Amino acid sequence: MTTRAPISGFSGTKASVFTATDQGTVLLGVVLLVMPVVVLASAAGRLGAARREQRLAALRLAGATPRQILAMTAVEAAGVGAAGALAGALAYTALLPALAELPYGVGTWYTGRLWVGLPWLVAVVLAVTALITVSAVTMLRQVATSPLGVAQQANPRRTRAIRLVLFVAVLLYIWATTGDSGQLKTRQLLALLALFYGAFWLFGPWVVDRLGRIVGRRAKRPATLLAGRRLSDDPRGAWRTVSGLVLAGFVAGFFSVSTLSLEGPSHEGQVAVITADATDARRTASEARTLLHRAGVTATVAVTSEDDYDSLLGGVNGVTVQVSGGQEHIDTAVTVLTPLGAGRYPLTQEYVSAPDDTVTARVATVSTATLVLSFLVAAASAGLTAAANVLDRRRVYGLLRLSGTPLEVLDRARIRETVIPLAVLAGGTTAMGAFGAMQLNKAAGTTINTSGAVQLVICVAVGALAMLAAIAGSKPLLRKVTAGPAQTAD
Repeated sequence: MTTRAPISGFSGTKASVFTATDQGTVLLGVVLLVMPVVVLASAAGRLGAARREQRLAALRLAGATPRQILAMTAVEAAGVGAAGALAGALAYTALLPALAELPYGVGTWYTGRLWVGLPWLVAVVLAVTALITVSAVTMLRQVATSPLGVAQQANPRRTRAIRLVLFVAVLLYIWATTGDSGQLKTRQLLALLALFYGAFWLFGPWVVDRLGRIVGRRAKRPATLLAGRRLSDDPRGAWRTVSGLVLAGFVAGFFSVSTLSLEGPSHEGQVAVITADATDARRTASEARTLLHRAGVTATVAVTSEDDYDSLLGGVNGVTVQVSGGQEHIDTAVTVLTPLGAGRYPLTQEYVSAPDDTVTARVATVSTATLVLSFLVAAASAGLTAAANVLDRRRVYGLLRLSGTPLEVLDRARIRETVIPLAVLAGGTTAMGAFGAMQLNKAAGTTINTSGAVQLVICVAVGALAMLAAIAGSKPLLRKVTAGPAQTAD
């Protein structure tokens, strides 16, 4: 083959059918991971938010200006955020050789292709620092406008119904836009996916607030009552704990149930040889019958023309051979027909469908990696937020212990505070993802991916267990902050 097709250089600009979709597929995975990572960064920026609010409210009442408290918070958050972002950048740089060994597509990576360059690395460090800083500063609106209410904890963090209206409006817009999704570009579809994530991020606290009110009214046990009161008192904080897994549930529901099938009509058992013209095709067909008979292969030989688009050649002059007897006979037919192709290898269904099979394999690989990383990030975010909530509520937990509340009741309340919105919201987004996948399967004429449905159940179960384990990891911290509570003046 090197004699017939010598390599003249590597300066071509046309992408190979086996790598053309790689960048778009990875971009899909990046978009799906953006929101869980943003949730994690936002949770990091809000660590100790309640205690910080109390301290800054005291400073505000003592005469500090809003600009001063905002500046103090921004400097503190920026310093911590920059340190974390730099640590992440250094870890990324150090792990490049190991990351280059990860298989993807036709092989592994070149280390240089994974290096984003110093300008982009600096931009990411600055963006993460800015995200954490903005997340910390946005918590201080009440401190600036009503420091006394913050100091007395007199203003519950209620949510408004406008969130529901905006969520429905965004869903209607996405539904109307994707009505003719065949004309949408990949970047437009990814933008709509990011818009859906943003809408759900806006809608989540409203659902948590309503859940808290319902649970608080119908609670029959102390732990359930405490959980309901905490949900309605700080719905945004409770949403941040479960939001990572809630958003990951949509990804899991969609990709697990969907059946991606890009193949056209199936031509299993066929072998085709391309010829120069119709006359050459008739001569080739006669020679093919002779060669197949000598090789002991039972087959039906037919001549195809430029008007025959239902054959394996799809509108190209040549000869198609329908082979009987299984894969062994197909391989024999390919071998004996190779000399008839005038330098072109005989085609089979596997050869024709190879580009579509490549896309399917890439999407499956990226989907699996995205699911795993999403659940890991969600578990990390939940554990981080749970530990921060224990520190923020140490005063409340201490007062409850002084009033005689057992530690186990407080811990069960913490767990139910997570399980209740998780069951409703994660179950809802997973069902939405599965429904969207089933609609896509219906439009494509494919059936439900049964093995994927089993994978979905396993993913959701493992993700929920990982999140609960991360939350349970802060129980020793709860025990420590409530150990030996002493009555104070407040």
